[in-house]
Amino acid sequence: MRGRPGPTWKISVNVPREKAYAYVADVGRHGEWGSAADSMTITADQPGDPAVGKTYSATGILLGKPNTSKVTITALEPPERVEFEYEDSRGTGGHVFTFTPEGGGTLITRQIYGIKQPLLGPVFFLIFKRKIDVNYNGALNNLKTKLESAAG
Repeated sequence: MRGRPGPTWKISVNVPREKAYAYVADVGRHGEWGSAADSMTITADQPGDPAVGKTYSATGILLGKPNTSKVTITALEPPERVEFEYEDSRGTGGHVFTFTPEGGGTLITRQIYGIKQPLLGPVFFLIFKRKIDVNYNGALNNLKTKLESAAG
């Protein structure tokens, strides 16, 4: 993680961590479980399996407006950790997903971090924290549903 650690969100899923890791590591599938508010589409810039350095082109809705970004996988540690960074018109940041065995399932933790953010980024985060929590918790709930169904 190159940036300053930020907030985390967690969810327990009833699947082995290898399955949870493999699904999240396939960054091109993130649009399948992203929150409805994001309306994310993401496609790999080149074919092949997930790998450190692999890039993706993403488009989603941010603060009510279309937002395009470049996403790069920065760490893959099967079956424990997936990290990727994004760059868009507002700056750069990242997401770290960790997968911890929990009973017969897995605890998935998602942490975000900022690398190069707008000067007022922390203020905007506080203002929109409730909406961000709804968004990220919704995405994790969607992830849980996908993983626990045949689709994951």
